[in-house]
Amino acid sequence: MEDKRKLFINILQLNCFITDEIGHDELYLVLNGEKIWPEQQNYRAVKPGTTDINLRIDDLNPNTELGLEIWDYDYLSANDLLGTVTLFIDEPGGPYMTDMLPNTDETKKARYSITWEIDYM
Repeated sequence: MEDKRKLFINILQLNCFITDEIGHDELYLVLNGEKIWPEQQNYRAVKPGTTDINLRIDDLNPNTELGLEIWDYDYLSANDLLGTVTLFIDEPGGPYMTDMLPNTDETKKARYSITWEIDYM
C-alpha cells in the first residue's frame, strides 16, 4: 500500500564558505518566486561560517524537487542571484548538506550550502 503522508523539510542552516563581497553578504532566500527568509527583514548579513535558519516548509509530496535561490540584496542596483540549491524531497532523512550552484553571471567567488532534513508531517 502506498504511503500518502505529506512531508516537510526543515532548512536548518546556511553555510557560507566564501562571501561575494568583502566582509559579509546581505542575503535572502527565495522559493518558487517568493522570499521565505529572513521573514521580518529585507536581508540578513552573513559572514563566513554557519547561520542558523530553522525554517520549516510543509505539505510536500514525495518525489518533489524544490529550487531554492540565494540572493544578495543591493541598495543602489538590482539584487544579485548568487545561485541555486536543488532539494529533492523523497523520504524522511538527513540532515543533508547541499552545495549552491553558483550563478557565474553574478558571482565569481561566493560559495554557500544549505543544511536541511526531511520528515513526515
